[in-house]
Amino acid sequence: MSVDQIVAIVNELLSSNENITAAAVLTNDGRVIYQTDNWDVTGDVAGLLSAWREKAPSISIQGIKYSVLQATEERLIATNVSGLGHIILSTAQYRGILLVYVAPQGDTGGSYVDVSRAAVKLGQVLQAMSY
Repeated sequence: MSVDQIVAIVNELLSSNENITAAAVLTNDGRVIYQTDNWDVTGDVAGLLSAWREKAPSISIQGIKYSVLQATEERLIATNVSGLGHIILSTAQYRGILLVYVAPQGDTGGSYVDVSRAAVKLGQVLQAMSY
């Protein structure tokens, strides 16, 4: 098992849902394992995960504020009220976290289904990698 498998899962997600345009895979303690070239979330991860755990009313990534629509142990769904897109986080079977950016025209509900499926695959890979 390798990072190549993580990249393949993320690329499959991006190609299957045109509204998901960026992604990152994180460890539960906030280390970035992989992120797409068009997104750098390394400076935002600690605050993002803390806000998720605390069920904060909003999160911020790359200086953009998103209002949290739903926060459970399994997922966080947030949207920018100015129409700048959406954020979805999903646990990878509690072995890591899949974080994605959904374009403004994207549907968070439908996109979450795709993200959730990819997160299950990532969880299996992360377990084998001992993350």
